[in-house]
Formats: sequence, C-alpha cells, structure tokens
Amino acid sequence: DLVARVGPRSQAGTSKDAIAFGDVVFLGVPYSAMPQIAQDYGKALVGKVVLDAGNPNAKRDGPMAEPAIAKGAGVATAEYLPGARIVRAFNSINYKVFVAEAHRAGERLAVPLAGDDQQAVAIAAQLVVDAGFEPVIVGGLASGKSFDSSTSLFLKALNARELRQALNLPPAK
Repeated sequence: DLVARVGPRSQAGTSKDAIAFGDVVFLGVPYSAMPQIAQDYGKALVGKVVLDAGNPNAKRDGPMAEPAIAKGAGVATAEYLPGARIVRAFNSINYKVFVAEAHRAGERLAVPLAGDDQQAVAIAAQLVVDAGFEPVIVGGLASGKSFDSSTSLFLKALNARELRQALNLPPAK
C-alpha cells in the first residue's frame, strides 16, 4: 500500500536490495543496531555515501552508546562501517519538524553536515537542498560532534545564519 501511495517510481525491497540499488543510503536507526548493521551490511556499504542520522543514547542503546557519544557518532559510525563514505546529516532535528518545515517560505531550516569525503558531503548537501532545507557544512566527520544529540544544539530548529553563529562558523559566502 505504501509503495502504491508513493508513486510509480517507488518499489519495496529488503535492506540488502536498497543498499544494492542506491548510491546513497540513509541510515536512521537506533544506534544499538550499528553492530548488527556492520555485520550484515558493512561490506555492501563500502564505497556508498551513508547519511548517518542515528543518535547514540545510553538510556535507550545501553553501554555501547557511551563510546559513540564520547568520540562523536559520525566517527563511531565510520569505525563500524570502514570504507563507507559517512556524512553526518539529518540527525539534529526531530523528523516531525523536517516534515512540517520542508520547503518553507523565507529562510529555510538549516541541516548541519559533517564528513571527511568532500564529494560525499557535496552529494549530501544537494540532497538537503532537494529536501527543502539549507545545508551548513560544519567540517570533517569529527566536527559532527558539535551537533550530536549530546549538545545544546540538538533539536533546535535554526536557519543557516543562526546555526553558523551557534557553531562559530564564518558567514556564508
């Protein structure tokens, strides 16, 4: 039913099918699933752009979340998925805000991005624009810790100017 509602260009499949099909994979799962994802799909994700939207939460995910919180979720995800082109994206705002604010009039809502692969970050930035938001490239993957769920920015819906200011980034060119 969902595939029929989404439209003729959609199709249903398994996680394995989706990874084989796409050049970009959106990973939005409870962080405690990362070890299993790495085991089941790690090899298939090598070379793929992986938009990492997961947020480790010790209360929900247990002790395995603590190292990811300490080093930053993106860095931890890269350790779980070596060879994948990890970009921290779409993790800092509640999905309901994304649904409500996509393509809004005026200044668009900002989506912070962090990644070490510049081409992967550029792809993620274009997907952010296509989704109706403004990308703010924060820096390398380690800098993604600045907008992880353990920070004061988490769940704050900001425009790009406000986000750059909060992260002490230079104004947009």
